[in-house]
Order: sequence, then structure tokens, then C-alpha cells
Amino acid sequence: MDHMTIAAIKRQIPFLIGGTVTGIVMSYYLGFLVTILVNSIGWYLISVIVYKVVWRKSGLTDQKILLRYFLSKTKWQKHTQTV
Repeated sequence: MDHMTIAAIKRQIPFLIGGTVTGIVMSYYLGFLVTILVNSIGWYLISVIVYKVVWRKSGLTDQKILLRYFLSKTKWQKHTQTV
């Protein structure tokens, strides 16, 4: 992995951990569907604010870097059905 990918992963880990923990707690009290909506919106807003204030950059660039990396590691295969 190159330096940019590792840095992007390190910046995304707190959001992944935080979203998972709050999602588990919220799903116990609020239910699954409400938790998906509220937790996703909440952590999106938190990540936007943190990226703008702390790292002074757009979080979208990190997501593009990670998406390109993982898509390059995934081999897309056409599934052919033999009759």
C-alpha cells in the first residue's frame, strides 16, 4: 500500500469504530431501521466537521482513494451460467 492509502485508512478508523459502537447501542434502544438513519446521518455530519476543522480537507478525497484501492484489489468476474 502506498502512503496516501495508509493515511486515508488511519483517518477513517475512528469514524468506523464510533459508528459501530453507537450503532450497537442505538439498535438496542431504538430499533434497526431508525438506527441506520440516525447513526448514518450523525456520523456523516461528525466526519464532515472533523475533516474541515482538523485536517482542513474534504473527506471525499479519502473515500475516493480507498474506493480505488479496494476496487483494484477486487477481481471482477463475469459469472456465466452453463446449461
